[in-house]
Amino acid sequence: MTNEWDPTEDSPDDGRIVRSVGELTRELRATVEEAFTDVWVEGELTNFKRAASGHCYFTLKDADGQMRCVMWRTNTRRVFFEPRDGMLVQIRAYASLYEPRGELQLVARAMVLAGEGALQQRFEALKLKLDAEGLFDAERKQLLPAYPERIGVITSGTGAALHDILSIVQRRFPQVEVFVCPVRVQGMGAAEQIADAIEAFDAVPQDAPFRVDVLITGRGGGAAEDLWAFNEETVARAIAASTIPIISAVGHEVDYSISDFVADVRAATPSMAAELAVPDRREVLAHVMGLREVARQHLMQHLAEQQQQLQRWTTSYSFNRPRQRVLQEQQHLDDLQSRMRRALQHRLQAQRQRIDSTTRHLALLDPQRPLAQGYVRVERDGKPLHSVHEAVPGTRVRLVFNDGVRQASIEAATSVDEQNVTHDV
Repeated sequence: MTNEWDPTEDSPDDGRIVRSVGELTRELRATVEEAFTDVWVEGELTNFKRAASGHCYFTLKDADGQMRCVMWRTNTRRVFFEPRDGMLVQIRAYASLYEPRGELQLVARAMVLAGEGALQQRFEALKLKLDAEGLFDAERKQLLPAYPERIGVITSGTGAALHDILSIVQRRFPQVEVFVCPVRVQGMGAAEQIADAIEAFDAVPQDAPFRVDVLITGRGGGAAEDLWAFNEETVARAIAASTIPIISAVGHEVDYSISDFVADVRAATPSMAAELAVPDRREVLAHVMGLREVARQHLMQHLAEQQQQLQRWTTSYSFNRPRQRVLQEQQHLDDLQSRMRRALQHRLQAQRQRIDSTTRHLALLDPQRPLAQGYVRVERDGKPLHSVHEAVPGTRVRLVFNDGVRQASIEAATSVDEQNVTHDV
């Protein structure tokens, strides 16, 4: 028998119910949500995206199918790790229908890593990786300042850890300024906020008045999942890159995180971190008093030594016989003066001898000396005549005697051994 469509059977007058698309999707949504109110689904994460609103959108898939999923921002706080594509996860959800597109989806309430020991495996894998890079080496760890002026605290703004840190710092060393940067310490986005806060503190210039000397980062105790933000690689690398010494204080004494291994100092609890960060003012006062006592002892010893030296001086021969000492010094002064006079006289005598010798030498060179012995100097035109050939007959000459000058005229010689000279009186 063949069933054929008869248009008359679908006429509006047959009393059937016609739904709009919106009405049908609302009914399907109610049916689906009522049937699947609480289910666990396992699959591989793909297309994971966190919107600016904080809501997360992703797809779960396996070899047989895939399902669109959404997790509202309020539920992301219970996710202890940073979801990434390719992770095998389990989500606790209820089924729903996205009415604008008529798409079936899962609304996740919680998300955990799938597989036995998955959490511990991630922890050990990251620990081995960072250790191989040298981020745990003792050589790269910085010393904490003995007397910090400012400390920074990165933790939850409402947790007990912050209260413990502030109260201990106030009790031990109230002079310290505390700068608090409140962050999420669990759930999605917590790791990024912690890392960003560390980098922000470290970016403050060295000479800025609000540059902190030491950082405390951590939180109070909880389950392993609650502490997981401090096991994320982004936090570990921010701690390793910080130029400010960092104290990691995550959970209780038995809890160890990746941050503990990378940080410069690990504190068992946030309270212990505060004790490590600042000194106890009572201990500082005791230390100052000890230094004061040491200084007093040194001063007393110095005064005793000076008193002994003064006593030696006051009992010495020179101190008790000042006149004899003065006379001895006067005698020494007289001796120095006598030696000085003798040296001066010897110097003057040597100078006189040099002067006398020079005077005699100059006397021998005096041009008047030959004239005093009877010689005459013959000059013409102010120049002395040195040869008979310069005394041409008829030449007027000047005769220079020791006691005067005469004019004369040269005449021709009457013989070889004789020359006549006519004198003008």
